[in-house]
Formats: sequence, structure tokens, C-alpha cells
Amino acid sequence: MHCEGVLMKPAEIWLICITLAALSLFALLIFSSLVRITPPMPPAAVAGSKLWREYGCMECHSLLSSGGYSALDLTKIISQRTEAELRQFFAQPPPMPPHSRRTHVGLTAEESEKMLAFLRYVNKIDTRNWPPPPLVEEKRSKERQNR
Repeated sequence: MHCEGVLMKPAEIWLICITLAALSLFALLIFSSLVRITPPMPPAAVAGSKLWREYGCMECHSLLSSGGYSALDLTKIISQRTEAELRQFFAQPPPMPPHSRRTHVGLTAEESEKMLAFLRYVNKIDTRNWPPPPLVEEKRSKERQNR
């Protein structure tokens, strides 16, 4: 089979050009949608993320349903508790159930602000209402509404 001197027809050249243009446009649209979906993480949130990993919070807690399941999922904790409550918790952590002595790691005021920045960032992620609220919380909120 010898292909010497074979020229492409104009219709074939247009087909290739249109295909390449369509693929390029598709790649550009995918890239731009990913850039818009994922906002850059502020430096304070990055520092909070490092604390999250350093203190091993993921061993018990989860974010976006990834991590431990022996404690609360903290993905939307900023929407469920006030920042003052969280600062108080970080400063003077209570004993972890069912233990009477073992507590969470206490954070300094600076570390608390970094952790709050990280949790604020995670809270802004559109999870499409995932994770669902715990059944206990649903029952409590319904009881409060009925009062």
C-alpha cells in the first residue's frame, strides 16, 4: 500500500478542523467550570486544614463524608453552631464520650481562628444537602417547632 501523493479533500480538512475546534471548546468549558466551582482556599483556611490533619481530627470526625464516623460530620458545623460556641469548645474541650477524662485537643486562640476559617471554607462547599442531618437532630428540631 503506497500513500505517496495522497491529498485530503476539502471536506475532510473541514471535518478535522471542526472536530478539533469542538474538542478545544469542550476542554475550555470543562476547565472554566472547574475553576468557578472550586474557589481558592484562603491562607487562613489552608492553615486550618493543616491543623485538621496535624491533630488527627479525621480519625473521629468526617468532612464531606470522608473520615471517621465515631463523631459528628463537621462539613456544615458552622451552620449548626455559632462561632462563639466553637471557640469555647476549642478553648475548653469537654471530655469525649464515653470517656470521663480524655478530651479533644485544646486549641490556642490563633489555632481556633485558623480552624474556624477552614470550617467556614468547607461550609461554603455546595454539598446538595449532604450529609443529611442526624436523626436525633431532626427529632429535636421538630420538637422545638411543636413547642
